[in-house]
Amino acid sequence: MVGGIFCDLQKAFDSVNYDILLSKLEYYAIRDIAKAFYQSYLQNRYQRVSLCDKDIYKFSFSKRANIKCGILQGSILGPLSFLIYMLMIYQRQ
Repeated sequence: MVGGIFCDLQKAFDSVNYDILLSKLEYYAIRDIAKAFYQSYLQNRYQRVSLCDKDIYKFSFSKRANIKCGILQGSILGPLSFLIYMLMIYQRQ
């Protein structure tokens, strides 16, 4: 018998608050240039949706929206950021 548990963390990555994460990084002695780099990595990101009508190959785009929370999925820093964020939440309880 083989069993498995699969957990989709997509919504968890999308709910990470930048201010809380940056304060937790400072708690772990990530300051000055490293913190400024990390802050520039997190903030000032935008997203938009594109739609394509396959019959006439016409693209439509939504307006750009500023992303105010969430970690970029598929990045190298994404899982590390999420673990740091969750570690401090666990320590508070």
